[in-house]
Amino acid sequence: MGLFDDGAQCISGATRLAAHAVQRLGELATLHPWTIAPTAAVEDRNATTWKKDEDEADVTRTLKLMGAVGVLSMLALADALARPLDVRINTPILQARRRGAKWDLRSSEDEIGEDFQALVLAVPAPLAMPLVVESPDLSNALRGVRYRSRWVLLLRSDRPVPLPGYRRFQGSPIERVAAMHSKPGHSAIGPQRWFFEADQRWSLRHEHEDAETVADLLLDNFREHAGRSVMPNYLCAQQWHHAFVETPAMSPRRIECLWDDKVQHCVCGDNVVASQVDRVHRSGVDLAGAVVAGLTYRSGRSGFSTVGRDFEQLLEAQP
Repeated sequence: MGLFDDGAQCISGATRLAAHAVQRLGELATLHPWTIAPTAAVEDRNATTWKKDEDEADVTRTLKLMGAVGVLSMLALADALARPLDVRINTPILQARRRGAKWDLRSSEDEIGEDFQALVLAVPAPLAMPLVVESPDLSNALRGVRYRSRWVLLLRSDRPVPLPGYRRFQGSPIERVAAMHSKPGHSAIGPQRWFFEADQRWSLRHEHEDAETVADLLLDNFREHAGRSVMPNYLCAQQWHHAFVETPAMSPRRIECLWDDKVQHCVCGDNVVASQVDRVHRSGVDLAGAVVAGLTYRSGRSGFSTVGRDFEQLLEAQP
């Protein structure tokens, strides 16, 4: 069927995520630049200014850089980052309790028979709330976090659709469209694969609709933009309940995470910062500094709003 990126489509901000990715010998680079050709109208307009003796290399100046993408998918970047770690999937944590100087975690199966020094949460606030009961400060901070939901659509079509690889729309149910087959590492041969994100107002209006109804409505709108019939052989609508943070938690000073030194508990991600890959990455870097400072340089202070000068020095050393 081919791969879909059904979350962040690219990394457009300043981040050094690729520097932390572990690559195996002979693998492609984890991140590649994603460029797209302009629309036909732009090509025609620019053609009038080209010189007759321009070579093919000059034409590449019309390509637009969208950002960097993971290869073979955005998920591949996460996999490369996680390789040195002990990652355990399909292990939902339902309860977290402080026992002495350690954390006791319980999954849906039973207690996880290990001791943990610190507890880090990088999940949406509503999912984090049941796990921060040992920290009144974190509970209070997360209680005010608000999100905006979105509908997205994944579509595969055998017949090519005459739209650019990435496009934003104004005043439309669809806010942006991204073509998977236009990304580096994705096959441009065979069926086209499209990702659509509905805009905020439309998503809110159809918040309680079922996925099949939403898929049909967004498909009709896409056909209007394409100017032709589109007969997908795969169509799937998904609802992001926590797509974008609208009201993040207040973070202290310049630190982009929340850290409770008293119980060794931390929250990061778009609970605290904007829902952008580079901002979330920085939040994770700050979290790493907070954990190191909390476990290594504890000065007897308590409360997540104070971490001391040692933590600030660690932040300055981070990439």
